[in-house]
Amino acid sequence: MKYFIKKSRATMIEPEEILLDKRSAEKLDDSKLETPIEKKAFVILFIFILFIFGIFVARSAQFQVFKYKEYSTLAENNKTRSYPILAKRGVIYDRNMSQLVYNVPSFDLVAIPANLPKNKLKRELELKKVAVQFNLEEDKLLDKFKSVGFVSLSPVLIKESIKREEALFLESRVDEFEGVEIKKNSTRDYIDGKYFSHILGYVGKVSGSNLSSNKNLSSLDYIGKSNLELFYDDVLRGVNGRVVQYVDSVLRLKKERKVKNETVGNNLILSIDADLQRNIYDKLESQMKKIDTATGASAVALNPKTGEILALVSLPSYDNNIFSKGGSKDEYRKIIKDKNNPLFNRAISGTYPPGSAIKPFIASAGLQEKVISENTTINDIGYIAIKNKYNPDIVYTFRDWKVGGHGIISVKDALSVSSNVFFYTVGGGYGEIEGLGIKRIKKYLNLFGFGELSGIDINGEGAGLIPDPEWKKYKKGEDWYTGDTYISAIGQGNILVTPLQLAMATAVIANDGTLFKPYLVKEIKDKDQNIILKTRPKEIRNNFIDKENIQTVKEGMRMAVAEGSARRLANLPVKIAGKTGTAQIGGDETHAWFTSFAPYDDPEIVLTILIERGGEGSAAAVPVAKEVYKEYFKINSDTEKE
Repeated sequence: MKYFIKKSRATMIEPEEILLDKRSAEKLDDSKLETPIEKKAFVILFIFILFIFGIFVARSAQFQVFKYKEYSTLAENNKTRSYPILAKRGVIYDRNMSQLVYNVPSFDLVAIPANLPKNKLKRELELKKVAVQFNLEEDKLLDKFKSVGFVSLSPVLIKESIKREEALFLESRVDEFEGVEIKKNSTRDYIDGKYFSHILGYVGKVSGSNLSSNKNLSSLDYIGKSNLELFYDDVLRGVNGRVVQYVDSVLRLKKERKVKNETVGNNLILSIDADLQRNIYDKLESQMKKIDTATGASAVALNPKTGEILALVSLPSYDNNIFSKGGSKDEYRKIIKDKNNPLFNRAISGTYPPGSAIKPFIASAGLQEKVISENTTINDIGYIAIKNKYNPDIVYTFRDWKVGGHGIISVKDALSVSSNVFFYTVGGGYGEIEGLGIKRIKKYLNLFGFGELSGIDINGEGAGLIPDPEWKKYKKGEDWYTGDTYISAIGQGNILVTPLQLAMATAVIANDGTLFKPYLVKEIKDKDQNIILKTRPKEIRNNFIDKENIQTVKEGMRMAVAEGSARRLANLPVKIAGKTGTAQIGGDETHAWFTSFAPYDDPEIVLTILIERGGEGSAAAVPVAKEVYKEYFKINSDTEKE
């Protein structure tokens, strides 16, 4: 059988010509005959069909074999929704197991992009309706969704910690808000927030960078933003669980199944004594209110035998609940614009000239290097005059704080009355005493922990500064002058220390020669209170000052309380040793310092106090220490000596 194709439609075969024989047909006009289809055309058609079929087979293999998991997941997502079950953060306790923070149930308003209207105009109208109902800024809400893929199943936070009434309203009218729903969460409730905010810090919602760097986080998670909440975030946060919801073609929930249980975060047991923390805070705040020039204050209390931080106070403070629970714009603005910077942790980050509070450590260095001995005496006439070594006609005069001086004094006397002339001599040299010189001053102050980070387990620690000629040349482009050494020996010039560093160094004197690493967390426990980690005291260095030299300095600090610059404490039944400091900062303004330890014979607490622009240490800082010690040692007025 042959197949023909017509060459032209212009000439048609007549009916009677259909039955012509072969010879007669051959005589017809070629235009009336059709041409047979060539075999090659069938081959091409067959190859084309095979090619199309091959494409279908290949695509089918791609969908069902090579990318089975990917496409099966997409298909599964058409009928399932997977959401995190947020894990509760661990709790934080003080050393006596007094709870400092609670997890409080809260509600977050979220939108699932894949559940929002697909039409762009309808989607925008839906979001605008949400903005109006929940008092949100329309533009900001719309911008939040511009960069979000609208097939995403990850919930996008619209408003955190909404009021219970708002949550109930949405639950009752859920059909009116397509793709918008309520998610249960929890926020941190900090007990006595202002007292502990510079220790605990606060939490906040994750940022985009947090999510990209940690795939285990959900967009609804809270993470630590400062202080212990940040430093121990991985310990406190726990691990989220997961629940799968099965929906029908119109996204109605059919059933729900938990596929992974959440794991509660671990708990922190601090070295902090909550009662002592409140005690110091209240006494320090009360004293600040009496001093018109004071701009801030801080205090550190620690155990000199272990390095445990017992209290860490910074003023002015702030209520960390404002950041955790989402405070008002006015509350945020008030904190951020406060010129005294309440967010700044003065106890560990603030660096200040120490003034005379540095003298116990200069005395220790002088004794250790045999620049002086316990019996060395100096005649303090109120000043020393130093001739310029290049031009004897130029004389530099370095004066004592007391006009006329203190007379003939030893190192113990000098610590008691805080003689500047004595420590000018120990530091820079005078007469027959050669002096330490700046290199040895720097060496020993570094050994005591000044000018370096302690490694405390909290963020934001400052290193302070112990200057030397190389530093001055590099930073200021100036040479080191003779006067720089003399004023460094009394804690002035470019020396800067933190209250924490001064407390740590004081602990070295109190414990006879060991510098401990300070710490805030004693233990980490799981939800069942099983100990996961216990912090052991860690020595940074020891025995860099001989015990007999430390004893000499101790006795001088005890004399300062018994009869010297800190004698306001002399009538307490507990023996206390300490050193005052009045650090000049320009003009007539001074920082007030007092660092101390008690009981003298067997120290259990070091207490260091600073009042910024507070005046003299003896007049401003010592009275605070007295009130703190009275409450700490449970001393009432009747037991004070006359």
